Amino acid sequence: MRLLYKTDCFLWYLRAIAAALFLFSPINRVLPELRDFSRKDMPESPYEPYRDPHRWMVFSVISVVYFFVYFHRVSTSVIVPDLLRAFDTHATALGLMSSMYFYIYALEQPLVGYLTDRWGPVRVIGVWSLVAAAGCFMFGMAPNIFWASVSRAMIGFGVGGVYVPAIKAFSQWFRKKEFSFMIGMLMSVGNFGAVIATTPLAWSVDVWGWRITFFVIGGITLILAFVALVFTRDKKDSETPVPPGKTIREDGPKESTVFHILISERMWLIATIFLGIYGTALTLQGLWATPFLMSALGITRIYASKLNMLIPMGFIIGSPMIGWFCQHFSWSKITTLQVIIAIYTLSWLGMTFYYSWLGAVGLSVMLLGMGMVAGGFISVFWGVIRERTPDKNMGMVSGLLNPAPFLGVAVFQVVTGAILNRTERLDGLYPMSGFTHAFSVCVVIIAVCLGMSFFLRNKH
Repeated sequence: MRLLYKTDCFLWYLRAIAAALFLFSPINRVLPELRDFSRKDMPESPYEPYRDPHRWMVFSVISVVYFFVYFHRVSTSVIVPDLLRAFDTHATALGLMSSMYFYIYALEQPLVGYLTDRWGPVRVIGVWSLVAAAGCFMFGMAPNIFWASVSRAMIGFGVGGVYVPAIKAFSQWFRKKEFSFMIGMLMSVGNFGAVIATTPLAWSVDVWGWRITFFVIGGITLILAFVALVFTRDKKDSETPVPPGKTIREDGPKESTVFHILISERMWLIATIFLGIYGTALTLQGLWATPFLMSALGITRIYASKLNMLIPMGFIIGSPMIGWFCQHFSWSKITTLQVIIAIYTLSWLGMTFYYSWLGAVGLSVMLLGMGMVAGGFISVFWGVIRERTPDKNMGMVSGLLNPAPFLGVAVFQVVTGAILNRTERLDGLYPMSGFTHAFSVCVVIIAVCLGMSFFLRNKH
């Protein structure tokens, strides 16, 4: 009980820190040395999007929408027992239903990127949010596992049109030196959505039921779509100030350069490692963590969801902390990546085979640590990509790599669900023997990723 109380206090502490960072950030200060163009070189009365207060409206709306992107990624973990009873189904079908989010999310990314360039990021986010809202309403009304899977696919399609447009919108409205901080803030808001998808969601389901809860979420998403379409706007490309006598140069990626990137052994190694590490992390957090803790510790869903909340909290802490470590110390990113994967492997081993010895306190520390190293992995991973990718090809490479982890989540959720389905449920929960066998597959995959990481070479 004391641990759970401390967890709640720590959660509110993190929220206070995030709010303080947002309110007192120096990014609003316009420093002369950060201006792209001096006043004397600018046309008369130029449009400066970096001074337009509307950018904060754009940031706020996109951030709140992105909050629900992470919420939907992990929400099914908390309502697993309810779905099993409501649909009279098994773990394999439930894993397939949950994975539909990630299949659709991953496969639509090229389309989203293309339409973002054609329509503008805000319009894409607004229209796609309408689809997500419809998916939430359908999920709340689903009579069986089939329609629940269709609804989950619609939700995945709708929230899949947020991240890529957000990247472009922030690049339009914020300076280059502000960009990384704004993306970091976006990721923090997203992970808070994952936090809300644990204990607060469990409480809401216990009070109102999972169907009404998703009706409410659908209504909020519908309002956000309306706000995005009516009250926000994109910055037009023609509004970008250009000094007299200069032109905007089109530096598109050369086909040969892109080809060499795609056939790079290092790139495919990193993509495979990304698939394995992030795929297993979200499989645990998004589907099986809560029922696993209920079976391993014999605790209620509320208490289990509080412990599951430690994973996204670890993401919030680990991502900036380990990124800062790489920036200020002499370790190479590849070495750091190997250390992170090694710690992640040991964490999975401990959780899978020594859960009874660890107990509630040990598993709490383990889950927080897994979240921290998984979040740090994301930071270091994109740092490695950044070092090895020309600026003009960064968008393309990111777009090609981004589907990999979500396809991994989709596959791992189905595989682990199929293994669990081979065991008999007791009082609606799977026995620990089933979780041990299912998680052993994840341990093997992570160990393979660790071995593959030693084939990566540092950039000279």
